[in-house]
Amino acid sequence: MDFRGKLILAPLAGITDTTFRLLCRENGADVVLTEMASAKGLLMQPARTRQFLEYCEDERPVGAQLFGASPAEMGEAAARVRELGFDFVDINMGCPVRKVTSGGAGAAILADPGRAGGLAAAAVRGGGGIPVTVKIRSGFGKESETFREVAREVFAAGAAAVTLHPRTRGQMFSGRADWGQIAALKSEFPDRVIIGNGDVRTASDAARMIAETGCDAVMVGRAALGNPWIFRAMRRELLAPVGHKAALPSPGPSPEERRALILRHGEEMHRRHGDAGIREMRKHLAWYSRGIQGAAAFRGALVRVSTLDEFRAAVGRFF
Repeated sequence: MDFRGKLILAPLAGITDTTFRLLCRENGADVVLTEMASAKGLLMQPARTRQFLEYCEDERPVGAQLFGASPAEMGEAAARVRELGFDFVDINMGCPVRKVTSGGAGAAILADPGRAGGLAAAAVRGGGGIPVTVKIRSGFGKESETFREVAREVFAAGAAAVTLHPRTRGQMFSGRADWGQIAALKSEFPDRVIIGNGDVRTASDAARMIAETGCDAVMVGRAALGNPWIFRAMRRELLAPVGHKAALPSPGPSPEERRALILRHGEEMHRRHGDAGIREMRKHLAWYSRGIQGAAAFRGALVRVSTLDEFRAAVGRFF
């Protein structure tokens, strides 16, 4: 598959489940990814891990993101991903969370570019022809920015694309993402697919990232929380010549459209998970309410939203 020119929903643990991914696809995301799933877990506890790898046909193209430290496990897990029907597999080499890095996975891999290449090669072999992509950060620490070396190794191993979030593991999500590193990576690998990620907060940021870095595609994460419509707004910015945006449909939702999508989101979560899905919707309601007058009081009352009827009533009152 070709990732060039695509707007991609980033994998976000505990957020980008099949319901949310489908809403983003319907509102302009070109490609979506599952939540991060453990390669070892997929092999040792397949039933438990499969909950992170549920998808529906309407999401396509959809990729499965895996994390792990063992090439053997990564290769076998990639084979399972292919058997499950995913369009591609993505290896997480950027997660900064200690629970992941302490086991040698996620951003810990950045300290050893050769190991990154070995994991990618194993996934390529196991994937049996489906594309393998890799998501990385700048490096494990400021003094060891290894993104160039890691990209070189994984491309040599057969990776189809590299996504760079230009912060180190130590930065977590603090400071500013250094888009200059995305530009440097694209300059070094002009014929390879480089996907930019980090600090893409508004519709215009995607177009600006492409213009400033030359990246082939843009991955959007936190900006989509409570705002699945951001993808169609980004597409509008990318497609419209300067001075012609007024002729395109409004990128933002009408109040009626917003309310209908939120209701659908919660009703689908309830259908899939019962009242637990409604409790999970509390955080989504908090994100959907951002920027609306009275949002603080609304968020404070969400602890009392536990059933489908309570959810519908809360949405009807506020949105």
